[in-house]
Parts: sequence; structure tokens; C-alpha cells
Amino acid sequence: MRRASHGRFAWFFLACLLAFGLHAAEPSPSLRVVVDGKATVFDRTALAALPQAKLTAAVHDEKPAEWSGVALAELLRRAGALDKPLRGKGLALFVRVTATDHYQAVFALAELDPSIGGKTVLLADARDGQSLATDGPFRLVVPDDKRAARWVRGIVSIEVVDGTAQ
Repeated sequence: MRRASHGRFAWFFLACLLAFGLHAAEPSPSLRVVVDGKATVFDRTALAALPQAKLTAAVHDEKPAEWSGVALAELLRRAGALDKPLRGKGLALFVRVTATDHYQAVFALAELDPSIGGKTVLLADARDGQSLATDGPFRLVVPDDKRAARWVRGIVSIEVVDGTAQ
């Protein structure tokens, strides 16, 4: 008789799981930023708390869209990479952006530094007001590049790398 009650409980439990969903809520997408070997993780909430930016740009042959998110320079500043103007060895640092499919793109940190290059690069989390379902959760938007080769999508990490010769 004991086995029968366990069996009924198992069926009841399974029915509850099916009724309310088999999996827990998915974790909020996060982005890992590494500066000087120290990792800082930004989730959607942390990114939303940073100053937001918008720009209009077209990728490949698509019509222009309004992209919104955080300026990459601002994100790097918050992580400690651009907290003061670059000089000396700091001019040899570069930023490596990596996607879930291991696609990577590189920027000189100086090209992003507002006091030197000031290149506009947006870490977008929305396009035309909609979250990035297929290209996300985060995508770089680099409107001044002639080709969209550095418009990395599905970003999981951003790392500041020392490019000085050892």
C-alpha cells in the first residue's frame, strides 16, 4: 500500500510541474567585464542603472533602426578601464569582445577613450524598443564602421587586454 501512495504523489507532483512549468525562471542575462584580471558582472538591472544611450544605425542592408543600451566607453569606465585619461602603457591596451559562438572583435582602448578617439560604440540590449531576442541579449552597434564586422551579437564577455610586448 505504501508504494501506491508514493506513486500517486509522484503523479500529482508531475502534474503540478506541468501545470506551473517544468523549469525555474531563466536567470537574467549577464555580461562579464574583465579589467586588470578583476571580473565585474553586469546583469540587465545593473546595465539599466547606467546612463542609457540611443542611436540610429543600419546593419548590413537592413533599414536603419533605433538601438538603445549603454555606451561601451561608459561600461568600461564603470569597470575601471577608463576611469582616468589613457597615457603611456595604457595606450597599448585593447578591448576584446567575445560572443556565445566565440566570435570576437577588438578595439584599441584609446579609440574608445572619450579624451582620445571617442569612437561611438553602443552595447545595445534593444532594437526599436524591443529586446534583442535573436541577436541578444547584448549586441555591439558600431555605426561609424564601414562594414558591420564588429557588430558582435550574443556578447558574453568583454576583456581589457594588455598589448605591451613582454
